[in-house]
Amino acid sequence: MSVPYFAPEAFEQLVGREALRVYVFGDHDVNHFFCPTCGVYPFHEATAEPGYYRVNLGCLDGLDVLALPVAIIDGRAF
Repeated sequence: MSVPYFAPEAFEQLVGREALRVYVFGDHDVNHFFCPTCGVYPFHEATAEPGYYRVNLGCLDGLDVLALPVAIIDGRAF
């Protein structure tokens, strides 16, 4: 997942948004977009700032995600 949120002018979804579904966890902080057929989760949108997205980097063409630096986050610390 991308670390920064991308502003609306920096985010361009090329195809398929109409086929995606939205899931919202109990905290209602983000709208999680996913494919109802295969379950892939390409991006989510901040509900506090509509139009700002974090992107599943594995869904981007031409990007070797295994070559990116990895930041370890301790989820228990939240």
